[in-house]
Amino acid sequence: MSAWFAEVRGRTAVVVVSLLLGCAGSGESPPPGGDPQPVPPTVMLTASPESVASGEVSTLTWSSTEATSCTASGGWSGARAISGAESTGALASTTTYTVTADGAGGSASASVTVTVVPPPPPPPPPGQKFGLEWHGDGATRRMLYWHNPFPIYDATYVFRVYPRKKTVPPHQTGYYTTFFWGNDGTCTWDNDFCNTYYGAHPYPVPPPNGPGQWEITVFANDHATGFEVEWDRWYTQAFRAWRESARITQHEFYWDLPDTSKVIRVTVDHPDWADKNPPIPAIVMGQTPDRGGVSWGGYPGWEEFNGIIRGIQFYSNDLSVQDILSEIDAPKSTSAGLASIWYLNLDPRPTDVTDKKGVGTPHDGSWDGGTAFEWTE
Repeated sequence: MSAWFAEVRGRTAVVVVSLLLGCAGSGESPPPGGDPQPVPPTVMLTASPESVASGEVSTLTWSSTEATSCTASGGWSGARAISGAESTGALASTTTYTVTADGAGGSASASVTVTVVPPPPPPPPPGQKFGLEWHGDGATRRMLYWHNPFPIYDATYVFRVYPRKKTVPPHQTGYYTTFFWGNDGTCTWDNDFCNTYYGAHPYPVPPPNGPGQWEITVFANDHATGFEVEWDRWYTQAFRAWRESARITQHEFYWDLPDTSKVIRVTVDHPDWADKNPPIPAIVMGQTPDRGGVSWGGYPGWEEFNGIIRGIQFYSNDLSVQDILSEIDAPKSTSAGLASIWYLNLDPRPTDVTDKKGVGTPHDGSWDGGTAFEWTE
């Protein structure tokens, strides 16, 4: 008999003995005639709805298996049936509810939180105005954004701005951001070429810390007025963008309406310009998208606007100049404006950037980082 055969035969004998003994010490099966191990209980708890206004109620529904009793804790308390449904009663604050199921096999718990959404701020009194204010120092991330907006072309944007000149501190820049349509992330996302964006705002000439001029930024160029912004006053502005053909796109920035002669016009003639969406298409205001902790252009300070932005109106079409002037005086007053208005908030507040247009699907704004400061007249 070879040593190899003797070793195999020895192992086989061990296996046979283990089988005859029924693996009594393995824990994988009970000894003959033994009681089965108790099954641990399970429990599920849901709330419908999970978000309510103050004073509203939600319904809690729970069920369990292998349980002999249930106990409530958190926002409710006491013994409960092993399954059931129960109203929370009127809620004044966000509350977490827990239910624990006990049985022969142990216990299990489940929790659900019902969020109480704070009421929107009251509308401003007649004649009172609100707006969003940025300080321009880039100390905190304060970007207002809309992800997956309407297509980049055709579009019209209206806003009222009160720009203040930047006093550039060390390690900051003189760049400003009123608004962009672009990628909420790095600019160079498509073969290291930023090819789907546009924006309008003051631009430092010469960059990065020269005096600001009104400009259109598009197609890797900054097209400015040629003279410094008149700071510390209100401007009503409109930006139009439309696709004339597969390779030609048009851009107009009326930087001091109702004077329509104060306009910058830029044509892009290129077959690859804005031919696809960026990874995270977005409209952003007040600051540029986050590029690894710095601004879209790679500068510290987030290229933050310095001043106030209010009177925000977005349209998913290129309105005529006459329609724009009418919409500024009375939103939704033109057939083209009513048919294409996408977002409206004339008096935005840091706590209320919801869509006020009152028709179609609402498109509420959101904040990345902190919020802007509140301005009121």
